[in-house]
Amino acid sequence: MSHGHDSRQHGAQNVSRRRFLGATATAAAGTGLAVGASGTAAADTYPRVTTRGHYDITWYGSVYLTDGHTEWDYDTAGDIPGLDSAAPDELLVHVHGWMNEPDSAVEGFQTAEAAYRDNGHDGAVIGFSWDSDSSVFGWWDSTEIAEENGKKLANFVNTYRQANPGTTIRLVCHSLGARVTLRCIEVLNANGITDAVQSVSLLGGAADNDAVSTGGRYGPDLANAVGQVDNYWKSDDDVLNWAYTTAEFDSAVGEEGCEGTPPANYEDHNVDYVPDHYSYYYPGDGCVGEVVAEW
Repeated sequence: MSHGHDSRQHGAQNVSRRRFLGATATAAAGTGLAVGASGTAAADTYPRVTTRGHYDITWYGSVYLTDGHTEWDYDTAGDIPGLDSAAPDELLVHVHGWMNEPDSAVEGFQTAEAAYRDNGHDGAVIGFSWDSDSSVFGWWDSTEIAEENGKKLANFVNTYRQANPGTTIRLVCHSLGARVTLRCIEVLNANGITDAVQSVSLLGGAADNDAVSTGGRYGPDLANAVGQVDNYWKSDDDVLNWAYTTAEFDSAVGEEGCEGTPPANYEDHNVDYVPDHYSYYYPGDGCVGEVVAEW
């Protein structure tokens, strides 16, 4: 391990269960991630799964995998409990949203972890950092990259679960991170992996509000492959009300809750007291107290 990244690419080495996700190729080692130009200590050491640099887009707007990567591989940085040190009772993976640079993503993970701790959660917390920040990436490119990252997150979850069967896995996602997380659950369910994720918490989720219903794209997957699903939505979320609706011609689950019949293990939580789209996971003003209380 060097400069805060680990190019061991755990996800390329464990594919025994139903030849998980059809991943048969091993990605080249040593590709890694250079975290920021200055490489702060926090960015170098905060524990996270990272796929930074795994995707790029052509000048004409087509998303592609960069050299040395497959659609399933991932890197790690810092000490991942259960892989680099003793297995924890719980592992919480926090997935950031759109327009997060590598260092700001880590700052967000630290902020979220502080809120979890303030509200009594003492399990291990790591981040999932993905390419969401380049000015070249438009909204639709970013949504494609987010969903592609869902396969990588699913591979991590499966690998981690096999290595640590006694650890409870929780996924919390903010904004466009919902696309990463929902796609992850879809992939897990498609491969018969239905006992790996105990809970999914959506914070201001930037995914269609009907997609989480029983008749929607992800509803059956959430019902089958997650213990409980909690969605925290804000009716006056200006970012989702304006930006999401403009881009998608639809309403987001983070601004209206589920449209249609929700899965039996799903619950909506209105959190209009959260000040704005960026504060869901902030200590004090956010809704992490409610999130943790549901666990």
